[in-house]
Amino acid sequence: MTRPTRPTLADVATRAGVSLKTASRAVNGEYGVSKATSGKVLEAARELGFRPNHLARSLAAGGPSAAVGLVISSVSDPFIAAVAGAVESVLAPRDLQLLSASHGDDAERQRRIVRTFVERRLDALIVIPAPGDAHYLQAEIDHGLVVVAIDRPLDGVEVDTAVVDNRAGAAEAVARLVARGHRRIAALGNNGRLWTLQERYAGYQDGLRAAGLPADDALVDLDCPDPAAAEQAVHRMLALPDPPTAVFAGQHMAGRGTVRAMSRAGVALDLAVFDELVDTDLLITPPVVVVASGPDRLGHLAATMVMERLDGLDVPPRYEMLPPLFLDRGQAYQPQPPTSHADRPVVTR
Repeated sequence: MTRPTRPTLADVATRAGVSLKTASRAVNGEYGVSKATSGKVLEAARELGFRPNHLARSLAAGGPSAAVGLVISSVSDPFIAAVAGAVESVLAPRDLQLLSASHGDDAERQRRIVRTFVERRLDALIVIPAPGDAHYLQAEIDHGLVVVAIDRPLDGVEVDTAVVDNRAGAAEAVARLVARGHRRIAALGNNGRLWTLQERYAGYQDGLRAAGLPADDALVDLDCPDPAAAEQAVHRMLALPDPPTAVFAGQHMAGRGTVRAMSRAGVALDLAVFDELVDTDLLITPPVVVVASGPDRLGHLAATMVMERLDGLDVPPRYEMLPPLFLDRGQAYQPQPPTSHADRPVVTR
């Protein structure tokens, strides 16, 4: 079965029974088209799900018109920057433009970004999803838009997805802390609504259960939006009658706050961090356990999945989960792109 094609202006003109030039004028709101004719054209466009190609009009004559949109959570996060760099390295040899915008984990802002990109008639979207339902993408997917979710699944639609096994990575991190003799292990995160953190927290709980350790809500704070909040959370926990002796940080900013709290309190806690070592605090005081997602691997995989779809691959949506990477204390992370896509197993939901 061939990949569905998105409706063209010629399709709209045929449906409305007008010339291509008249359809173009009506869609673009130009003069010289009667109100009745314009209404027929716009109605035909709505029925077909047609969106004007603003990108093609904006490019210089003869320039490339193919483009991919990258919808991300934050432009300032080094993890996201590494993902974007890997995506671009795959797309560049094919002369595909990469356009990006960030939603700040705001679902409505993500929807507006997607609408803008769709109106530009991009060939594909790679999305690091904001929490919330994204079923509004289904109509565009049905019309042939390629969509790949990266780092987190997209709620409400079935699309190719590239993630890391966050739960297994967190469980192993806790197991390594337990092996070092810890029985009071705190858990910190930056946003409890995020799928990645929910998975990591579930892994944290798995690790405690596997060790026969009780869960203690007083040792958990998954909503520390910045290092200062994480630092305050650790201070509160250190004031408990039975304080933690180790911390599992589900994201690097939570790890940064933990290091600062330890410094100010004059205590030493073993720290496990799920993320790359990108903060100065973590470089000065390295965690004893680092679980690395490998943003370069994720970006490379997602971009390769896009290229496979654009090249005509027609299989059910794939869900590919990369194993987490574990680094020794102080070890620098070395980018490791995945093996050739020809060697990858195809995993479907």
